[in-house]
Amino acid sequence: MLRSINEVYLAMLKRLLLLFIVLMVLTALPVQATETRLRFCYEDKPLLPFYSGHGLVPADPPGAAIEHLRAAAAASNLQLELIRQPWLRCLQQLEDNSIDALVAEYSADREHFMHMPRTASGETDPRFAMSSFSLCLAYHPQSALPDKLANGGEFTIARPFGYRPIPLPAKSVQVHADSINHALDLVSSGRVDATTVLCQFNDQPVQPAELQQRPVLFHPQPVHRSVGYLMLSNAFFKAQPDVAQNLWQQVANTRSTERYLEYLQQQNP
Repeated sequence: MLRSINEVYLAMLKRLLLLFIVLMVLTALPVQATETRLRFCYEDKPLLPFYSGHGLVPADPPGAAIEHLRAAAAASNLQLELIRQPWLRCLQQLEDNSIDALVAEYSADREHFMHMPRTASGETDPRFAMSSFSLCLAYHPQSALPDKLANGGEFTIARPFGYRPIPLPAKSVQVHADSINHALDLVSSGRVDATTVLCQFNDQPVQPAELQQRPVLFHPQPVHRSVGYLMLSNAFFKAQPDVAQNLWQQVANTRSTERYLEYLQQQNP
């Protein structure tokens, strides 16, 4: 009888020991980190080299900015959600925290709802920008644009709807276009004097494919330089400032000018 009780007791001890070992192993295993979601909004029209394709669904290939952002998000352990909408709606939804991020240049009137990488002194920090580019004026060979620029005359310029006005060297009247391609069509037909086109990217001279297919020239002197930052919403930045700083660092680490230049050889449909 005593022997039977001892055997039962030893069996219970073995089970308890086995259970203890299993619990120790399970608690020692690394916990799978939960990925933070990053809702990124960009416009629903093609804008090469940054974005390609029309509509609400990301294109394949998606554009250099999307490839760049995917690489930075993966390196930051972020789950990237892509949202395509009209540009002005993206801005509105960043302001009301319906989305987390978009790419834009710095503007004082948007500073209250955008967070961007900054230096220790509080200035915007271009080391962590997505990219930079310069715009030149494209015009028809028979246009009087060079004379108008030289004499300070008034001229018409087509730019896609929703784009911010840029400082120009003479008086200009802006005409809204549906897209970059539409703006170039207006120039080619002589209906407007000029539009703006990329002429430098990350400080390298470039000539987009669209200019090779049309009877247009471009004025070699850039009229505007833009630095595009990954702008974060108030809610995202305040909730996860360390994640934001790491993401901007990964934007710099994964930046590739060649990636953007390859897309520039395509045409904006």
